[in-house]
Amino acid sequence: MNGFILEEANELQESSFYKAIERAGTFIPKSGQKPPPLILMTCNPSHGWVKELFYDRWKEGTLPEGWFYLPSRIYDNPFIAEDKEYMASLQNMPRYEYEVYVEGNWDLQVKTGGEFYKSFELDKHIGACEYDKSLPLHLSFDDNVVPYLPAGVFQIKGKEVLMIAEIIGRSPHNTVKAVCDAFSKRFPAHNAGLFIYGDATAQKDDTKLEKGHNFFTLIAGHLARYSPRLRVLKSNPSVAMRGSFINAILEKGFQDITIKIDPSCKEAIADFVSTKEAPDGTKVKDLVTDAKTKARYQAHGHLTDLADYFLVSAFAGEFARYQNGGRPSFRAAFGKNPPSKHAY
Repeated sequence: MNGFILEEANELQESSFYKAIERAGTFIPKSGQKPPPLILMTCNPSHGWVKELFYDRWKEGTLPEGWFYLPSRIYDNPFIAEDKEYMASLQNMPRYEYEVYVEGNWDLQVKTGGEFYKSFELDKHIGACEYDKSLPLHLSFDDNVVPYLPAGVFQIKGKEVLMIAEIIGRSPHNTVKAVCDAFSKRFPAHNAGLFIYGDATAQKDDTKLEKGHNFFTLIAGHLARYSPRLRVLKSNPSVAMRGSFINAILEKGFQDITIKIDPSCKEAIADFVSTKEAPDGTKVKDLVTDAKTKARYQAHGHLTDLADYFLVSAFAGEFARYQNGGRPSFRAAFGKNPPSKHAY
């Protein structure tokens, strides 16, 4: 035979795929006009060999020559997407199944225990977050380039935190300029204020830049038309303490703060579910190897790190109260850029 169609390949053994490679192209018709070997596969998001061989390599840009991956969701089928009754019925699915099979989130995993954000729940903390042009934007960064340079976009309504977008700068777009350009393209007319957050250690002078410049001065320069204000802490709070604070918010809305993440923020959602807790209360730093560059990098936690930086900074007073056992307290952590109580 010269071709195969492997339906629901995620339900098949990996050896079946390699057997198809072995056999495709073995039939020689009498005419002598043999077609090229072809293997077509369909699959659903799953954790296994299909994800490793196709999705992960597609995401990294390392698919072998002659291999092709086409992502598609229910929304891509107009005959289904236009059926409002059917689309509405999908909302009745358990949130995990909805995120995987409707939203196509391959990276989402079922909670198995040992999660750092143990109070994060898909049903409770994921929901549509609409951009409000009348409110300031809060843009938080993790100073990282492998596997990507990430930024999270937040808004605050009262004490409701809304993560409305994520920007994932993958190579060759894993530069400050590229990520800032993507933000500007997403919010070109915003004029209600912009606050910048991120890893406090990135405030040190970068020897590759002109004296006095660092990661955040670069960001401020690229986003100058928004007149951004920096809200970067003098130093990062301990990982265990900020994790405990955020879990208190997720579990019971500490100081009436609530968090909701838009379904489009797939990397952030996967990070909140997948980031594990180490025995000392910090985050497990599982390292994987980049298939192209062979560089080692942290598999999970970049989006949650930038969310941490944003939350403990924007709600510095509440965080200080939490550290103080619930009693009022405010630690001057902002230097020249303290947050206004009206700045939300």
